[in-house]
Amino acid sequence: MRIATFNAENLFSRPVAMNQSDNAIGQPVLDDFHQLNSLLKETVYTANIKTQIETLVDKYKLLDRQAAHDQMILREVRGHLWQQHQDGSRTWIASGANDFLGWAELVREAIDDRAIQNTARVIAEVSADIQVLVEIEDRITLQRFHDDVLTPELKQHHKKPYRHVLLMDGNDPRGIDVGLLSRVPVTGMKTHIELRNGAGHPLFPRDSAEFHFQLAPGPELILFANHFSSQGSDKTGKRRREQAAKVRELAGEALKVTPNVIVAGDLNEPPEKGNLAALLDYTKLKDAMAMSAYPEKDTFPGTFHTGSKGNKLDYLFLSKPLQQKIQAVGVERRGYKSTKWIPFDTVVDERSQASDHHCVWADINL
Repeated sequence: MRIATFNAENLFSRPVAMNQSDNAIGQPVLDDFHQLNSLLKETVYTANIKTQIETLVDKYKLLDRQAAHDQMILREVRGHLWQQHQDGSRTWIASGANDFLGWAELVREAIDDRAIQNTARVIAEVSADIQVLVEIEDRITLQRFHDDVLTPELKQHHKKPYRHVLLMDGNDPRGIDVGLLSRVPVTGMKTHIELRNGAGHPLFPRDSAEFHFQLAPGPELILFANHFSSQGSDKTGKRRREQAAKVRELAGEALKVTPNVIVAGDLNEPPEKGNLAALLDYTKLKDAMAMSAYPEKDTFPGTFHTGSKGNKLDYLFLSKPLQQKIQAVGVERRGYKSTKWIPFDTVVDERSQASDHHCVWADINL
């Protein structure tokens, strides 16, 4: 059985701020987006809060109907923030969130058709029996991608389509959820979006989605599909430390039910930074790329961009019984254009790349 994880970076459309060649270009927009939505939720708009809202609204011309809103828009559902006068002055109407129902949304743009096709090619080349997918818009989009794009690609590879196409909406408003494709019978699924950290905020920015699989014969398999906080939004790594600790706890509870447990996904940090220690030091789990089955001396240690050591962001942690049954570990990198390897012939430039991430897979004798 082959199990894989791949950050597809959306299938058909992606926020403009996230679709940049350099993350540093879009991160300020994402920061402003989160800050504005947080301010709009305040029950009382103090003078300071009003100033901050005005600054952000004016920065992106969100209330200027003639402006080209190419990064962000403001949805005004009920009420208005202020009355704008012809002389440029304004009179505030809303005194807090009780007077104004609205929010900021990120503008999305279509992904290049070639990139969509190459995303399908990566998945088809790996053809995992259980495929974790990160940064997927929603379940209907995933189903459409599977039926219209992936299935024809799978047929070219003489592979079967997926019986289960699953996704539970997560906490991120940008449409970057974790999903699953599986040929193995799925017997249950559970979300952990309602878990909170010590400050009362959602612990997982997306989810640590829990899936149960029927293995015949033998005990079930439990898999946790993750997408931890990014290094852009969580610069100190505090949130990733909290997420790693909780996933370790969830995996420990699962190990009381079955010996077959996997933790997979984009954890957004290389091992040496230290914030994933709760998982990396957990003796009951081990990352597949850290095992002898992964020929690191013949390939690259990372899973993002050019595969360098500092770009190891994607993981497949396996419980001990699964480690003993591992047959091979690999990383499908050909969906990304680099001089370090030969990409697919259909990957000709940056816009046609499947993703900045690579697909990590492991073959387990189950």
